[in-house]
Amino acid sequence: MARMEIIQALKQILGDPLPGWEAQKLMMPETRRQFKPFNDNDLHPASVLISLFPKADDWYFPLIRRTEDGYAHSGQIALPGGRREGSETKVETALREAQEEVNLPAAQVSILGRTSPLPIPVSKHIVQPFVGYLDRQPSFQRAPKEVDEILLISLQDFTALDISTEIRQFSGVDFEIPYFEIMGHKVWGATGMILSEFKAILSRIT
Repeated sequence: MARMEIIQALKQILGDPLPGWEAQKLMMPETRRQFKPFNDNDLHPASVLISLFPKADDWYFPLIRRTEDGYAHSGQIALPGGRREGSETKVETALREAQEEVNLPAAQVSILGRTSPLPIPVSKHIVQPFVGYLDRQPSFQRAPKEVDEILLISLQDFTALDISTEIRQFSGVDFEIPYFEIMGHKVWGATGMILSEFKAILSRIT
């Protein structure tokens, strides 16, 4: 399938009913079950961006490795994004954060749609992922205080990923944690759940 045909198909699929929780929960860590029931109204809005760009004969998108800052998602692999500020819309949040974190030019991003929102109990956020694309590869630059590394993964490599699991110990208890291995890094937790749905969406492209 030609590159722009993939974009057109993806836009159409994002307008259809989404895989949602059925795809997200495939990557749900066992530790998530330890959180008490919560009200979405108690969670702070946040947004992330899956920003596709052409490279060689494929589409790629960036992931980031967060700095070791001592907060809930310290050092983890994530999508560019963050908390809503002021009265900005959810998509404005995603575009602003991507520009701040990896120098992705917001004005050049065409938004194709959104995937399903995901509550993140550990950091008390509810995150809305967006999918967009650019006509050319941007000149990525990381924000040193927030981002230690920028990873660029192709859709071909991403769609070929399998789910792996490992046992991790939290507070003296063993838990099973699913993850994707991407470029030598383990992608798990909320980012893994968001990417699990995105992978299910891409599987619908024929």
